Amino acid sequence: MSEECLEETRHLEQWIVHHPEVIDEGLKIVASQYNRWVSVEGGSAKEALDVLALSSSGQTVVIELKRGSDRKVHLQAITYEALVAGFDRHMLADAHAHWLTKNGAATTAEEALEQLTEHLESGWDDEILKLPRLVLVAESFPDQVLTTVQWLADTVAHGLEIECHEYSLFRDNGALYSSFQKIFPVENLEGRTLRPAPAVDTGQVRERIATRERRARSVKVIAERRGIPDHARIELNLDTLVKSEIVAQIDDWLAAESSRRSVTWVNDKVRPLLWAAAEDPSARWTPTALRDEIFAQAGVSSHNFSAADGWQYQGQSLYWFAQSLLNRESDEAETS
Repeated sequence: MSEECLEETRHLEQWIVHHPEVIDEGLKIVASQYNRWVSVEGGSAKEALDVLALSSSGQTVVIELKRGSDRKVHLQAITYEALVAGFDRHMLADAHAHWLTKNGAATTAEEALEQLTEHLESGWDDEILKLPRLVLVAESFPDQVLTTVQWLADTVAHGLEIECHEYSLFRDNGALYSSFQKIFPVENLEGRTLRPAPAVDTGQVRERIATRERRARSVKVIAERRGIPDHARIELNLDTLVKSEIVAQIDDWLAAESSRRSVTWVNDKVRPLLWAAAEDPSARWTPTALRDEIFAQAGVSSHNFSAADGWQYQGQSLYWFAQSLLNRESDEAETS
């Protein structure tokens, strides 16, 4: 980047803000250059977190960027992770609203919270919010950084999840391109936490995160493989997911007007559902957003089950249908 006269904030940060999929396809950017840190007793800090994101599983993601190589990149990032671990959904919504408004899209905290909630596959989980993921992005990582990160992950930091991503630049026919590669994945860490917080079973929370991420990918898996035909009927089946009285209330509301049950599929990797009863029947919905809309119109409070478990195609949930497609591919690869 130095040779190309590119800057960390102006270029590298903006690449990731506009294309968070280079880190993780399930990320939504919450804010960049966030520095609104305060304490109850009036203390503050001016350091700016490069990028704050939210995964579809409900996990906050701290992304720390370096233009070249930095031996201390992990130390600053860990401080930000500790600070972000104290965020709740309303703090995230406030940060998102402030960032959007600052960048020309005036947004209230309530509107920001709605946008963030729509991004989540299974709603909010307060325990998951206490365990941010830390993503370090640099042109290269010194050996001592990787050694320290490995040691922290394996022996010291209880629940610490760190990823190291390296980027490189190259030219093709005069055009400049960037590529990103994760070189250090870390999962299911055990050890010791250094911040005061309510006790959390990190093993169970990590499993919930992993399950949520698998379910969040269901729509993408199906749409990419065109596993469900366009205009196929999709049904909402809440049995075993919520209490029987809620199932009955939703069913009664759906039955009151035939169009309410008319949900069809389009092969879109994010918003694959069309709802005939919507104000705009041509509008596309994520499974989570349409579930929440139906619950709201039926007068039922929102629930945190995975929408990929509730929506079904030919009697099979979207989650298990996606798994069957992946299993079939695996079997075919083995036989070939």
